[in-house]
Amino acid sequence: MVVCVVVIASAALLACVAGPLGAQSDSLPVIRPDVETGFSNAGWKYDRYTDLPSLDAGTRMLVADLRGPGIIRHIHTTRHLPPELFARGIVLEIWFDDADEPAVMSPLADFFGDGCNGASMYFSTPLIECAPWSYNCYFAMPFKERARVYLRNDTSQDAMNYSYVEWEPLKELDPSLGYFHATYSRHRFQLTPSTSHTFFEVKGTGHLIGRQFSVLTDEPLFRDFVYVMEGNNEVDLDGRERAIDYLGSEDSFTFSWGFQEPFVGLRAGMPHVVHGDSNSLSIYRFHDHMPIRFRRALTWRINWQEERVFTGQPAWREAVDRGGCMVDYATVFYWYQDDPGGYEHQPLPEVALRANKLPATEADLAAILAAMPVDERPGNSFDEAGDLGRVRVVNAYEKTHPFWIDEPRPEGGHPGNPNPGRKGILAMHAAGEAVPGYVLLKLRALEAERARLRVVVSGDPYEAPGRSDFVLRVGVAGDGGIRWLGQEVIDAGDSPSEANWQTLEYELPEFAGQGVGVIVEVAYGGKYAAMNEEAFFDEISIVPADG
Repeated sequence: MVVCVVVIASAALLACVAGPLGAQSDSLPVIRPDVETGFSNAGWKYDRYTDLPSLDAGTRMLVADLRGPGIIRHIHTTRHLPPELFARGIVLEIWFDDADEPAVMSPLADFFGDGCNGASMYFSTPLIECAPWSYNCYFAMPFKERARVYLRNDTSQDAMNYSYVEWEPLKELDPSLGYFHATYSRHRFQLTPSTSHTFFEVKGTGHLIGRQFSVLTDEPLFRDFVYVMEGNNEVDLDGRERAIDYLGSEDSFTFSWGFQEPFVGLRAGMPHVVHGDSNSLSIYRFHDHMPIRFRRALTWRINWQEERVFTGQPAWREAVDRGGCMVDYATVFYWYQDDPGGYEHQPLPEVALRANKLPATEADLAAILAAMPVDERPGNSFDEAGDLGRVRVVNAYEKTHPFWIDEPRPEGGHPGNPNPGRKGILAMHAAGEAVPGYVLLKLRALEAERARLRVVVSGDPYEAPGRSDFVLRVGVAGDGGIRWLGQEVIDAGDSPSEANWQTLEYELPEFAGQGVGVIVEVAYGGKYAAMNEEAFFDEISIVPADG
């Protein structure tokens, strides 16, 4: 049976299936003394209802356990700080009619369109809303026997949360109504001229109602999402190949000429977009005006093979050959189907690996260095702000880093400040606890037979005196891969002092050659708990062994 919009005597049911912009407004004046209002609280145990469950570390909080038939109309929940931990560390689960698997399983932020691990601007649609300090969902969710809504805190920290569910009990449920579903998945792959990648497959009877994508890439060729924005979005329905074929990814989200600037609308939006060396994008699209219906199966893939204007360009092939062109998609698909469960969700990785960025592999770093031009100077002391353009920064903390400091402020400050005594400084912070950051340089080697790599570095002694440190690892890349030269714990010191700057030197291996690929890794860790892992570099240079 195709799940479809039908005329039903109940105004409540009519509002459920007719779509948020259609007959729901027509039902508002209807007086229904036979319809009750259902409500369920959770999370806020701090005043009147001290027995409410709370969203503590490692627990699964029951927001609502409802007996049907009925319809969930609204789910409200708190947004949490810091987003890099909680946006994907808290998971939404919704179960219907005692099915063996949840109909909905997604990290909280992604379900509500707060893409790229909680980076989206505020926006409101008739179906989901990313509001100041809260999320709201207005998908109608009918159920026959039972509905359970959970929030699962997979992190090691308690989250202060308030959630509620608004719903309507029904005397009976029309059998033509489908069960709401949503699923999250993560896809990281090399985007080549021959790529055709499947993002979603479902079997059953129902209709697709929308999707949300978060897209990341550090590939220089894909700056501003060139190439990425292409690709035919091919939708197979019930064995019919390409029953729908959107000729461009941006067009499938209702945009044209790429993903250029933020926009939020009722059915489509781009609430987050960053262009540059590290591109990030969050986009959503809803099909409530005309759901994509399937009787047996639906498959959604993006196929770049037919983009002939781009596939023949040598630059793309060259970038692929050097191991580049990596892209990262985090997706949520929303749909209705006739089964209360019936879908196997992708398992979520551990919380630290759900961050906005995935850890860079050694192959990623080597490929980036291979594509970088050789700096004509053997060192970089960051004397001017423009010297940041001579390095490549990978997996920095997105909202604040990297940045340049002329001279440290004597009183400290946010987002960070090194020890005094140096001028011209690169400030760096890793993207997350499980995602180290990197400063990459390709320096001209010295003509001398023996040379050393020098790194002058400091931590931040102001924000957490005596408890700030990070792990520094230094390596070089050559034909034989990456050779790590040493790892140090950099302690910022318990009070600001010129003596807290550290000068580290490492012997260079023979394969360094004329263009030395230098890798400086900044990572969480050390003697203290994760608190203030900022790194500050006054110099990264190749110097004579006796210099």
